[in-house]
Amino acid sequence: MIFMKVKYNNSQLITKMILLIVFCIFSGMLGCESESPIQTEPVESVTTDLGELTGTVQPTESLVVLQRNGVDFRSTIADDEGKWKMSELPKGNYSLYVVASGYFTDISRSDITVEVDESFDVGTIALRPHTEAATIIGKVTNTDGEPLPNSEINIICVTGICAPVKGSSDSDGNFSIQLWSGLAGKVNIKTQDYHTNVVNVKALPPKQTFDLGAVMLQRR
Repeated sequence: MIFMKVKYNNSQLITKMILLIVFCIFSGMLGCESESPIQTEPVESVTTDLGELTGTVQPTESLVVLQRNGVDFRSTIADDEGKWKMSELPKGNYSLYVVASGYFTDISRSDITVEVDESFDVGTIALRPHTEAATIIGKVTNTDGEPLPNSEINIICVTGICAPVKGSSDSDGNFSIQLWSGLAGKVNIKTQDYHTNVVNVKALPPKQTFDLGAVMLQRR
């Protein structure tokens, strides 16, 4: 009797399962859907706002570097006609500098805006050759007249736009640095354990040399 009862209960279970399956099939055919515990949402298409920059540089085949938030973002080399292009750029604000061997770095394009689906021409950038540079020489010493080797020499333009120029004094404290002619500059001279000395330089003609003489630094 016990065996027959268990067998009967299993038969009932199988019958119920078959009825449930049949019900689900007919429900699907009739367009009835049961609520799923997993809810999904429609996927929105992702669009990116992109634009383009173009320009021309002299000399040709210069390296053009685009910066975003002060960090190098994209770079390209101009072709043999000096033309360059950067495509698929996200919308936003950028700055740009141009580098070429034998020329001063140009940072004149510091406020560039990329718009959606637009191509913006930044114009022509002509680099200034080192051969047309003005030269500043001098000697870094302490107040006793002793040379201070390896002192840092930094020149920052105060008129016009140019990249900072850096150098250092040699073992005898002497230095020689080229800078863009026609632009006034501020020469910052410093070394460890000494106060920085700042010398203002007026615009110098090209291919001319200006001697600062002995620049003394006071110990801190």
